[in-house]
Amino acid sequence: YFDYTFDDEDISLGSRIETICNAARVIAYWDDGVLTFARDERKEFPSAVFNRANIVADEYKISYDMTMPGGYDGVEVEYVSPRTNKKTYIRYRITDTGIVEQSALSPLKISLSGCRNEYQAEDRALLEVNRLISSRMKMNMKTLADGEYVSPGEMIVVADTYDTNQQAGYIVARNGDDFDTSEQINFAGDMYVRVTDSIGNSTDKVRAYPRTDTKFGFTATVPNITLNIFDGYNVQSPSRYVIATTEEMEAMRWRVS
Repeated sequence: YFDYTFDDEDISLGSRIETICNAARVIAYWDDGVLTFARDERKEFPSAVFNRANIVADEYKISYDMTMPGGYDGVEVEYVSPRTNKKTYIRYRITDTGIVEQSALSPLKISLSGCRNEYQAEDRALLEVNRLISSRMKMNMKTLADGEYVSPGEMIVVADTYDTNQQAGYIVARNGDDFDTSEQINFAGDMYVRVTDSIGNSTDKVRAYPRTDTKFGFTATVPNITLNIFDGYNVQSPSRYVIATTEEMEAMRWRVS
């Protein structure tokens, strides 16, 4: 919902688009000379899977801030109430017990110009206050060519090269539900796997089980997708997998910014 009048003709097109996108929770960015838009929302499925096979060595870093980004301890969203036609505020604060609906000492202030919808403003406030918490951990990496096919706002899965609980590699062969892998897999607890198809799309996570005949593989009821099996000639980029427990699998999920 957007209800706004641009009275000043000197306002640039870029500024107008930014105002509209701000109210709509939309990201605007240039993609090879084309203005592109993406909804800023939760993504259920990853757009790509990255592991040490398609990440530049020594270019993977994870950082964690001990304090909230910018020193904020909450959010304050401003919008115009359709009932009173006056500026109205939605405030949330982050405390030791969680998120509470009260004024923060140092809030992140957001003005939703053109927003006259309480639900829309409430939705934005909850998004931003949760983002303050989750944004304390950041990851930077340099990828190979696969990185050209992901865009801001998308969710990707990245296996930490230095974390032995997050195992990854590429598929060597498949026979029914049995998969041969390039790396030895150590099973500990309930393990789940994601596998990429021939164009790089990832499957949903599927329960994986150890094989009795080899440690270089797993058994999982992965859908009958087309796989890339490396042969050195026609196939240079093989299908990849990441395998871990549910908790570790969630830790691999990152949002592209």
